[in-house]
Amino acid sequence: MHSRKKNANKQPTEKHKRKERLHVGKNGRFGWLQKHSSTTESPVVLGSGSTGVFSDRLWKMFAIKSSSGAWLCVLLLAAAVYETQAGSGSTESGQARDRKAKSKDLTDTTDSNGNCLLVATMWNISLQLSGEEAIEWHAILDEANMTAHNSSLTSDDIIVKISAEIKMFFMKFPDCNEKFRYFTIGGWGDFSGLFQVTIWINADFTESVITLENGKCKLEDALLEFESTISDQSEKDALDELRAEIDFCIKDTSLSYEEKMANLSLTFINFFKLHAAWEVDIRGIDIPGFGSIDAFLEVSMQFYRMANFFQLFVVAPGQTDCQLVVDLTSEMNNAKYNFSRSEKTSLTDFIGNIRVLIAGNASLSITAKIKAVVYQYSQLMMTSSFLKFRLREFNIGVAFDFGTFGDLLDASDFGSRFPPTSPPTTSPAPTTTPVQGDCSKAPDVLSIFNGNMTIFYQSSDTFLKNNPGTQATNWRPYLNMCQNQAIMNSTLSVQDKIKKIGSIITTYVGTNSARISFVYSITITGWGNYKQFCTCGGF
Repeated sequence: MHSRKKNANKQPTEKHKRKERLHVGKNGRFGWLQKHSSTTESPVVLGSGSTGVFSDRLWKMFAIKSSSGAWLCVLLLAAAVYETQAGSGSTESGQARDRKAKSKDLTDTTDSNGNCLLVATMWNISLQLSGEEAIEWHAILDEANMTAHNSSLTSDDIIVKISAEIKMFFMKFPDCNEKFRYFTIGGWGDFSGLFQVTIWINADFTESVITLENGKCKLEDALLEFESTISDQSEKDALDELRAEIDFCIKDTSLSYEEKMANLSLTFINFFKLHAAWEVDIRGIDIPGFGSIDAFLEVSMQFYRMANFFQLFVVAPGQTDCQLVVDLTSEMNNAKYNFSRSEKTSLTDFIGNIRVLIAGNASLSITAKIKAVVYQYSQLMMTSSFLKFRLREFNIGVAFDFGTFGDLLDASDFGSRFPPTSPPTTSPAPTTTPVQGDCSKAPDVLSIFNGNMTIFYQSSDTFLKNNPGTQATNWRPYLNMCQNQAIMNSTLSVQDKIKKIGSIITTYVGTNSARISFVYSITITGWGNYKQFCTCGGF
C-alpha cells in the first residue's frame, strides 16, 4: 500500500500519456473489442430518456413479430441512436465510469458526525444486524472508521482497504450479501459498484506487478517469499512449477499486457483446480507495494473474461442455442432460486430476446452482442429490478470457468474503461524444420462456421480432451490465444492468421522437448498436424 500511496498524486509522465493514447488508438486485442467493417457490425441501442424509450419500443416491436426487413430497419435506427447515447452515463458502462470518477465522494463527503459517506452507510447497516453478524460487522466498522481517518492514506487506499473487508464479510455471510450487496451508498451507488471500482483502482497498478526487474517481477518474488515459509516439499514443487509458468508468460514478448493478464488468470485457475486446499493461503499472499494476490487476480480475471466472451455465443454439438442462452435457461429453471411464475415469464422474455435478437444474428460482432446483452439487462431492470441479485448470480460458461452473469456485466464495463491494445508482431526463429504439409488447403481449417468454430479449434479442443494431463492443461490458454488473436481477428488476412498461429506455437514450444513432442503432434482433422501447420506459416 505504501508505494501506491506514494505515487497516487503524481502527475502522469509523458511516457504514460503516450501509452494512454496508444490504448485509445489501437484496435482491440480480444475478439469482442476488435474493429469491424460497417457491413459486419451493428451497433446496439443503449439509450435512456425519451430516445431510450423510443428505442425500447422498437426492440419490443421486433420481439413480438417482424419480418427480416423490419428488423434491418430497427437495427439501422438503433445504430443512429447508439452513436448519440453510447458514451453517456445512461449506459451500464457509463454509470460505472461515473462511479469511478466520483469515487472520492465515498471518503471526502462527511455527515454531521464526521463520518465519511462509506462509513456512515456502514453505520446504517449495523442497525439492521444482530448476533454474530452484528459483532463481526461492528469490528469491520471500527477498523473502517480508523482507516477513513488515516491521513497518510489516499482516497483510493481507503476505498480498497474497506472494500476488501466488506467483501470478505459478504462471503462469510451469504444472507447479508443478498440483503446488502445492492444497498445504496448515498447517491453514489451500491456495494456491488464499490467492489467494481476497487478492481478499477487496482488495475492502475497491476502492470507494475508483472514488470520485470532483474529478470523477475513482484508477483514471482511474492510467491518465492511465501515458498520460503513452507516446509511441505510437494507444495514447494507445485509453487516452483507455478512460478515457471508465470515466468514463461511474462517473458513472452509476443504477448501484450492484456494477453499476459488473461493467461496468468487461467494459469492460476488451473493451479487452484489441482491444489484447491492451498487457494486461500496463496490468494492472501501480499505483493509489496500493491496488495494481495487475490486483488491482482480480480483484475486479471476481467481480461480473461473479455478474452472468452466469444465462447458464450458458441453453439455446442447437440445444442440448438448458444452457451449463454443454454446456461441462462438452465439457471432460470434451477429450483434454488424459487422464481414465481411471473418472474419466470420476465426471465423467459429476457432470454428469448438474447436468443432471437442477439445470438441468432450472425451479422453482429462479439462487441455488438455483448453490448446488446447488457442493453437487454438494463431494460429488464427498469421493470424487474427485484430480479437483480438472483440474475447476476446465474452461473454461465462453467466449462471454461467464466463466472456469473454479473461477471459478464462487470467485465463489459471494465473493457469500456481499459480497452486492450494490439500486440507487437514477432517472428521467432524456427527451432526445427517441419515436414511440409499441403499449405494450399491450410486456410480451409481456419474457415469460420457456426458462429465462431473452425476445424483448427475443434480438432485441437478434442485432442486436448482426449489427451489430458499437464501438457494439455498448459497448452490450453495458448490455443485460446490462437482463437482470439488470430482466427477471430477480422483485421488479419488468412495468411497472416496462419503466420500468427505458427508464431504462437513455435514461441510456446521453444526448445522444450516435452512441449515439442506434445504440441507438434496435435492433429488437425482431415489436414495434418501442428508441426506441418507451422511450416505453412514460414516456421
